[in-house]
Amino acid sequence: MVEFTVSEINFICIYAGETKEETIANIMDSIPNLYEKELVEIAEQSIIKLDTLTESEFTEMNFTESFTD
Repeated sequence: MVEFTVSEINFICIYAGETKEETIANIMDSIPNLYEKELVEIAEQSIIKLDTLTESEFTEMNFTESFTD
């Protein structure tokens, strides 16, 4: 199973869609509007990790609430 950082999970929660592909597309669409290098890096890492998940694994993960350290 893919390990996400707290920052990645929180970022994915903001852009979560109904499917893995929709979530990835939402994140990709957000990148041109991100002006902080750190946020772009979180977005890119999130996409890479999401891409390795199956749709079933994506569905099992809880991206509907934010988590803290």
